[in-house]
Amino acid sequence: MLSKFELNENLLSLQEYSVKTRRDLHMIPELSGEEYKTSKYCKTLMAEYGYTVVSYDGYTGFIADLIVDPAFSLVGFRADMDALEMDDLTDNEYSSTHEGRSHNCGHDTHMTILLTAAKYLAANQSELRHNVRFIFQMAEEDMRVDGANKMVELGCMEGVNEVYALHNDAAMECGAVRVNNSIMSSYGYAWTLDIEGVSAHGSTPHKGLDAIREGARIIEDMDYIVAKQTNPFSPAVFVCGLFNGGTIPNAVAANVQARGTIRSMDSETNEILQKSFEGIVAQSELRGYKTSINYCGYPAVINHESAYQRVVKAASETIPAELLDATGSPMTGSEDFSLMVEAAQNKQGAMFFLGSGNSAKGINNYLHSNPYFVDEDFLLVGAQIFINIATS
Repeated sequence: MLSKFELNENLLSLQEYSVKTRRDLHMIPELSGEEYKTSKYCKTLMAEYGYTVVSYDGYTGFIADLIVDPAFSLVGFRADMDALEMDDLTDNEYSSTHEGRSHNCGHDTHMTILLTAAKYLAANQSELRHNVRFIFQMAEEDMRVDGANKMVELGCMEGVNEVYALHNDAAMECGAVRVNNSIMSSYGYAWTLDIEGVSAHGSTPHKGLDAIREGARIIEDMDYIVAKQTNPFSPAVFVCGLFNGGTIPNAVAANVQARGTIRSMDSETNEILQKSFEGIVAQSELRGYKTSINYCGYPAVINHESAYQRVVKAASETIPAELLDATGSPMTGSEDFSLMVEAAQNKQGAMFFLGSGNSAKGINNYLHSNPYFVDEDFLLVGAQIFINIATS
């Protein structure tokens, strides 16, 4: 399988290492902000390879630098470390050992690709044309937990001239690359809506304020905003995935909490969605309810032209031409890597998707599916692309 890729012989010698590393990490998935074992595992290896490791008190995220020439620019590579609150249904010898936790988004592979590239570069420093910083980020999955925002605040991007990240996609064939020179992920925000009404007996509903009915109104009105107030040529998504209210069946509910997400592909649509939501919620006060809405989320990942070109070049030197989609569509999911791109010099940064699937082996699952499988051959492909960026 790997024979169709242009991989350095010294990198090929790390194939067994990459598989073992990925499986080690797959067995110890941890939730956002709780990546203690994961962080220690990665940190130990990076120090062993000779990198200068910088930790942040109270946080699991860290950076590891290899400075070979002060005159060189500093290139950053980022991997996310957290896992999902899901059982691991892969049922093999390296399945999760943490009950109710799994790497069903493939962050174990992202870390492995960085660790493999870092091991290679440490052993072949004469090839470097840039100083490198490997950024191991906590808490990408849960918008409510500080992740890239905190890493940037703590200084992970200080001095970084350009920054890169990839995301595996097992619905794409092993080694395939999808990238473009514009938006790669949506503006995405998680919202929490709290409504306080007045409870009353079900036989006298006129004496209460029905929080469930008000919640339904707000959600219905937001569906109308998406259908009638946003540009039909610009994607807009409003989702309510959780709705809890009431305590007994024969009483008007006094309280409701609803949670969901809003996503869009441009700043104008994002502003319409957020302002409309706030306006709809504000109407509840006129109806006698006490209502609040809270957001947390990230702006879109927007690939910088020069960084995009470097990804295309690095990928074209590694994979067959038919596996490179240089005008690929973005994902409607969101990514806090956008905050690192915005913090890089002149916003020079890019993210791309790397195929981790293999239809012949029956590996064609989507992110967060369960069970979640990958073709581990793709690990060296990702490492080679990062190596090409660092050495050119």
